[in-house]
Amino acid sequence: MKKLFLSLSLFTFLTAFQTKEIEVFICTTKSSKTFHLKKDCSGVKKCKSKIKKISKEKAENIGRVLCKLETKKSR
Repeated sequence: MKKLFLSLSLFTFLTAFQTKEIEVFICTTKSSKTFHLKKDCSGVKKCKSKIKKISKEKAENIGRVLCKLETKKSR
């Protein structure tokens, strides 16, 4: 019983500090420099190539910035 309690306590402690990874959308063309929070953003709809879903962290690591259209909406 004591081991079970310790195991559950450890599990709870470790999972309590995990942050959920935010997923964003990018257009896969070479000229694209932005990422989008919503797939229905008008910036994404202009994409002539494939739309890919990746983590926000990965998008920022490859040099993408938040779409200006979505930046204006969040203010």
